[in-house]
Amino acid sequence: MTIVDLITQEAGNERRRIFMAACVAGATSMFVLIGANVVAGAPERSGLSAVGLFALVVVGHYLSAKYVYYRTATVVESALHRIKIRIVDKLEKADIQGVERIGTAEIHDGITENLSVVSNYGPLISAFLQAAIILAFAVLYVAWISLPTFIAITFLLAIGYSTYRDRAKELERYLQRLGDARVVFFDRLTDLLKGFKEVKLSRRRGRDICTDIERSSEALRGFNLKSGEMNGDNFIFASGNLYALLGVIVLVIPQHIDVNSSALVGIVAAILFLWGPMTVLITGAPAYIRSNVALDRARTLEEKLDKAIQEARIALDVEDAWRGGFGVIAGRGIEFEYVSEDGDGAFRIGPLDVDITEGEIVFIVGGNGSGKSTALKVLTGLYPPTSGDLLVGGVRVDSNNVAAYREKISAIYSDFHLFAKLYGLLDVDPAAVHRLLAQMDLQQKTSFENKGFTNRNLSTGQRKRLAMIVALLEDRPICVFDEWAADQDPEFRAYFYEELLPALKERGKTVIAVTHDDRFFHCADRVITMEYGRIRSVERA
Repeated sequence: MTIVDLITQEAGNERRRIFMAACVAGATSMFVLIGANVVAGAPERSGLSAVGLFALVVVGHYLSAKYVYYRTATVVESALHRIKIRIVDKLEKADIQGVERIGTAEIHDGITENLSVVSNYGPLISAFLQAAIILAFAVLYVAWISLPTFIAITFLLAIGYSTYRDRAKELERYLQRLGDARVVFFDRLTDLLKGFKEVKLSRRRGRDICTDIERSSEALRGFNLKSGEMNGDNFIFASGNLYALLGVIVLVIPQHIDVNSSALVGIVAAILFLWGPMTVLITGAPAYIRSNVALDRARTLEEKLDKAIQEARIALDVEDAWRGGFGVIAGRGIEFEYVSEDGDGAFRIGPLDVDITEGEIVFIVGGNGSGKSTALKVLTGLYPPTSGDLLVGGVRVDSNNVAAYREKISAIYSDFHLFAKLYGLLDVDPAAVHRLLAQMDLQQKTSFENKGFTNRNLSTGQRKRLAMIVALLEDRPICVFDEWAADQDPEFRAYFYEELLPALKERGKTVIAVTHDDRFFHCADRVITMEYGRIRSVERA
């Protein structure tokens, strides 16, 4: 899709009005030239009526050009708004694996950087359109003065355009590579920001990642320089063509075509008048190409999200199969394998055979890399099993009902996120939130206003307590905690195991918790130990 296609589709019934206004703007520009030539050739015609007509033409040009500019800008922004909302909607529908494969850097680049390019350059299309129409009128004016000269000019312009088009295609290829380099740079920068604590703990790691960022920035600089050089070359080439065209008209055509001096003066005036619109076309061409590349990259992102949605095929609006309780969460030969981009398996767990009874507290333990967190994501329906079955209340969880199953779960994963507002709980009773803030001993650290916590810039343990408040407010039958107590002080660690978990059990909640706190294992009904992606043992506490 090009930006012209975008405007054409978005404008709808207004397309004709925009095009007619652009024609009026172009025609009035030519009337200025024609009127100036006529008056210059016959000064006795420069009376009050000529002044009034000239003013009318100028006003007509101003109004029509303004209408084209503002309506084009409005159409472009409306279209970009729809694209953004469409991408966000697809993101919400896509499954976690598909989004992880695309990567946050490419998503940020597609929805911000690329669409910002189109937003910045979009209104220039109105000037582009008017310049093209002025060019057409000017060439027709030359045809009216001298048909042989018109044929010669058209031939020269056609040669120049075909050559410029080939150079523009090469520029477009470089801009695509520039976009890829920008995504790599964003990815490296995201690495630095997300791993900032780890970087501070290792100067060598910091130097390595900064070196990588420098390399990606250098590659980005190279592509920017090359595309800039190509833009400059194209501009110089097009300007040279204009000079060559003027030279041919003044020096060559009179030697082969019978053109009187007054007609030649009019033709030269028309060419000089064209200088402004041609400059707009020449300088605007890179912006046009860059906008088209940006739209193409945004379209590619949408296609990847469509593929992620189709692969997951998750039904969002289905009847809840577990209204009366879910009984047992059962894994039967469950296996899951992370697959790298080249198709090779990276890490796998299973086969897992496990039963978790409704109202039970189950701890999952094991060393780093044993597969605890991955197993948790499979058991909560975030990752579909590569093989085997996840059964809940005897019902197989699949793409038709996994969305309904997920609605049963409140989870705090190790990489949890606190939203700016309590999305999904915007109608919550503020008094209930304040009671939980006091329960979590956070009333002096933050408060609840405007549907969100007033301060989220807290320690990791305190932020986890805020996440716990959200989980308690959701009041769902299954509670999942991934190393929740790891960042708590001894008082709250004991509170979590000895008071909060039993209270949840009394309310009929099923609790699945990943933990390393062996001195609190007695608080669980059963302890599942994992090793190398498999269940090593299941013991009653």
